[in-house]
Amino acid sequence: MKNNNYNLNKIVGGVLAGLPSNQKEVLERRYGLNNKAEVTLAEVGEDFGVTRERIRQIEALALKGIKKNLAGNDVQQFGRLVTDRLKSVGGLMRDDDLVNKLQPVLVDAGSSDAVSRQARFVLEVTGAAKYSPAERNFYAHWYLNESDRRKARMYLDRLAVNLENNNRPPQDPTGLNYVAISKKFKFNAYGDFGLNSDSEVNPRGARDWAYLVLKKENRPLHFVKLSNKIGQLRKGVATHFQTVHNELIKDDRFVLVGRGTYGLREFGLLPGTAKEVLGHFLKKHGPLKSQEVIKLVTAERTFKENTLLFNLRDKKYFARLDDGRYTVREA
Repeated sequence: MKNNNYNLNKIVGGVLAGLPSNQKEVLERRYGLNNKAEVTLAEVGEDFGVTRERIRQIEALALKGIKKNLAGNDVQQFGRLVTDRLKSVGGLMRDDDLVNKLQPVLVDAGSSDAVSRQARFVLEVTGAAKYSPAERNFYAHWYLNESDRRKARMYLDRLAVNLENNNRPPQDPTGLNYVAISKKFKFNAYGDFGLNSDSEVNPRGARDWAYLVLKKENRPLHFVKLSNKIGQLRKGVATHFQTVHNELIKDDRFVLVGRGTYGLREFGLLPGTAKEVLGHFLKKHGPLKSQEVIKLVTAERTFKENTLLFNLRDKKYFARLDDGRYTVREA
């Protein structure tokens, strides 16, 4: 180690040095230190031709020997580095976030997964931090003590309740760090923060995505264009325009406002084609000059003026009075 840089390969090698070959191999396989995934007790036992309990005993004996004879400034300094990082953000940190924070001070580092496994091994044998594997509501994370974990969980419980009145994410590093370990919270594709159970924060299908995009666009969109926008946001998932169209038809939150064009009913959009919307206002207000009815229509919808004028000339639906005003032709 030089200039506050750490070589985890050398640190791990130094920690394992001096162990009997069988103990060394058990730890390498159990912690995935040989650039492979961790292996269960049963799998190691099967390869060794012994029981899983015997492998557990060998592992425990190896760890006891390491902890008893642990030495070396690089090992201890690496442990202190992690401890200081955790203390600065509330005493705990998500595993992949910690790995990312460590990358700038590591030399000859392997993949993120390899670094995570090596760091876990070193931190466990030094006792610098404790590892919590992923579970239903939390991502895998590191913590200094149970008190820090209790504080984080209490904070997250309060945050979940307060989101009903304020959906702003935490602004302080500790709060953001707490949120990162929880699976209950999420930032959506637009950067909005909220509960993972909220369909606007975590849209789960084409219908939810269509609603979110239309709400953010604040204007009607043709279903093909809407599908394209969803595809740009929904990385790695194929978005089929016909699927989106089917969802728009089935859900009454969406309203058809033109040929293949949909908006949100909650925005008070007036449904219908150009012809139908013209008819709506002429029935509501009585005969009107072309510019008068066009002004009313364009205040509600985004039709082009030429489109409206063309539809007004349809003598099957509209009649032009002698004074130039238009009215709906009686059936």
